[in-house]
Parts: sequence; C-alpha cells; structure tokens
Amino acid sequence: MIILLSLFFFINTYREKVSQATITRQQLAILERFDVFTNTQERLAELLTSDNLIAWRHLAQLHADNSPQTAYQLAEYFRAHQQIKRAILWYQVAIRQHHEKSRVALAHIYFEQHQFDKIKPLLLSIVTNDNALALLYKLALHQGDLAFIEAYKKRLAQSENTALFHELVKFSVFDSNITSKLMAAKITPKTSCLVDVQLFATNLAGLQHAEQLMLAFGQNNLAKYICLATPKYIATDALKCQHRPSEQISCNATVWFEQGGISTRYVGVIVERGGANVDNGIMYIDQQDNLDVLIHELSHFIGFVDEYPLPSQHQKCQDVQQTPFAHNLVVLADYYQGSRAEVRELILSQVPWRSLIKNSTPILSKHGQGWQLATPREYQNEIGLFTSASCNKSAEIQAYKPLMQRTKLEYFELIFPQRYLDIINLAPRDYLMPSYHFNVSRDWARQGDYVKAREILKAIEFD
Repeated sequence: MIILLSLFFFINTYREKVSQATITRQQLAILERFDVFTNTQERLAELLTSDNLIAWRHLAQLHADNSPQTAYQLAEYFRAHQQIKRAILWYQVAIRQHHEKSRVALAHIYFEQHQFDKIKPLLLSIVTNDNALALLYKLALHQGDLAFIEAYKKRLAQSENTALFHELVKFSVFDSNITSKLMAAKITPKTSCLVDVQLFATNLAGLQHAEQLMLAFGQNNLAKYICLATPKYIATDALKCQHRPSEQISCNATVWFEQGGISTRYVGVIVERGGANVDNGIMYIDQQDNLDVLIHELSHFIGFVDEYPLPSQHQKCQDVQQTPFAHNLVVLADYYQGSRAEVRELILSQVPWRSLIKNSTPILSKHGQGWQLATPREYQNEIGLFTSASCNKSAEIQAYKPLMQRTKLEYFELIFPQRYLDIINLAPRDYLMPSYHFNVSRDWARQGDYVKAREILKAIEFD
C-alpha cells in the first residue's frame, strides 16, 4: 500500500510538472515508464484541449525526437506563428523519422523562399505522393524542366491532381517543347477583334494570373478591339531576359522564331518580376501587375501613346511630327504666324481627332505677333488640343492630347475615356504597332544574322 501511494504521489507530481512546463527529458522517460494509464500523445492532446500552449510546446519538444507526428505538429505550430526557422528545424526532425507530410511542407517553404535547389532532394524519393508530385510540377514549370514535365505527365493524369493536369493541358504546357519555325503564311485573326494577343507566362502562378487578367479584361470596353488568347507556357530560360527585377522588362525576341502555336499579331509575356512596357509587337508585364496596368499596356498596341513624361531621347519628342502617329497625341510647334483660319486648317490636318473638334472650340490664342497653340481651360469639357506631359523632358517640343482630363495613359488607376474609343473608330488600323515579327527580325539583325532577319519580315502577312 505504501509503495502504491508513493507511486501515485510520484506520478501526480510529474503530471504537475508536465502542466507547469517544468518536466525534464529524463523525468518524462520515467513518467512514461510508470504511468500506464496515460501516454504522452494523450497528455499533449489534453494540453491542447485546455489551451495550455506553453506546456504543450515544452512537452512536444521533449517528445518530438521519438514521434514524427509530434515533430510535424510542432513545425506546423511555428509556421502558423511565422517562426519559419523553428518550423524548418522541426520539419527536419520529422523527416529524419520518415514523415512524408513534413517533406512536402518543408518543400513548400523552400518554394516560397525561392530555395529551389533544395526541393528535388526532398521530394523525388516520394514522387508517388500526389502532393509531392504537384509541387514538383510547379518547380519544373518555374525552372523550365521540360524533361520532368514530359516524364511524369501520365503519372500526373492518373493521380488525385487531375484538376492540375487539365489546367496544364489548357495552358499548353505539354506542348511547350514543340517548336515550329516561322514559315511564309498569311495570318488572319480568328476573332472579331481589331487585333489579337497571345499571352505567355513562365510559371503556374503567372499562367493563373494571366487567365484572371484575361477574364477581367473581357468585361472592359477595349475588349471590343483587342482579343486575348488563352495563356500558354514558356520556360523562363527560353526568353533570355536581360533585365533585373527592378528594371523594365527586356527579353530576347528571337525565341519566337521557333515557338509553335502562335497565330496572333501580338505576343504578351508575363514574367515574375520587372517593369511593364510594350516593345513594338510584344507586351511585357509581371505577376504583380493588375488589370489597370494590362489595359494601359494593351492600348499601346492599337495606337495610344503614354501621356506621362516620356524619356528625353524618345523618338517622337525629338521634332515636330511630319505625319500623325497616334490616336491620342500630336507633337506640334507652340507658335504660329499667319491668318487664324489658315493656321487652324494647317494644324488640324495633322490631328487624327480633328473631325471631333467642334468649329466653336478654339485651338489658338493670340500671342505677340502670332498665335499660341492650345485649347483654353474654359473648354475643358470639349475635345480640343490640350497640352500633354508626354514630351515635357524635351525643352523644344510640346505634345498635345484630345482631352484636358488625365486618363489611364497617364495614370494606370484612371479611366480609359469613352471619347478615346470614339477616336479609335475614326481610323481603327491607322496606328497599330508592328507585329511581334518585327521584334524577332530586329533582334536577329542585332545579332548579325541578316538572312533570318529578312526572312521573318517577308514570311508573314496580316489581314
């Protein structure tokens, strides 16, 4: 009886140490030996139920070396509390005890941290695990590992990741290593739009983002003029981009010479990081860019020019224009001599939106012995010739736009005015950007391959 009472008090004392988070590893081993009614897993569950997290963490850390599930639970706890280094430590403890879920969880952390070289060693040994296979596919897309993408295609289709498989089929991932040299052809857009754009992205997140942008753009007024094709995959390495993440996106266009499956006039590329821009027939945006940025950049394809200050060396800001070059911008002299009627007629001959300017809307003001170009502020609700900031970095040149209000061509967040849509309708095809084939030809010429450069320009004819 005395022995039993002593054992009872001993066990009770150690249980108290558990709840107070003071029990040692040696004491826990003794408790596990003599307390036949409750094991450590049950004690951990009781501590969680009573919300005694301090005691739970303490006991779990003593027990985790002998329990992969406890190590995994600790890792999940620290990850949920943004203590990533401690989470990684406990995932590794669980992995040493052959815990598969910990391998996948740790690989996800490495993916988020862009420590891609650590992922394959973790997951290739458990590639039959569907969650591991899905993450390996995300990695393969990110790294352009076309061999892996092809090798495990059948396994992916037969796994629980059928939704992922069909998504990759939709994005032409399994066709991305098929090349088709550009041949002479007349390309007629398969849409009712003015122009069409084939979107590409370099990883799964980018493809999904591209699809979301495409769907959202479909509700915009510009979708009547610009059709976006379902995004397709292209490996980052294939693009041979030269920009840093903080710089304007710039990639080698020659990749499109052998890229199959493009029947559009323009190409849109979504990369992980970089500054959005349109370079002739290619649009570049990154995965953080929203619908406002997309609309702004796409408008360049159909002939709209930026209304914020362009670089001082921009070709359109070097001299007064000889012919119109955009729907929304003209570059003209500030001052004129002669009769008002003759000067007005001369100026309007250079203005694409001249038919929308009322006869009662002035475009000239008396200045010294002549005339100064610009519609006065009191006509701000009319279509006229209002100064634009486009050529502000060029001291001798002034740009003019149709509206006084600021638009999406100056600030992404603003609207694309209905009046600009009216201007498109005056001459829809007059100021289209050249197709992406121009970019390909230019980059081949820069590399000294003038034969290919000429071949591409002769090869494609657009309706």
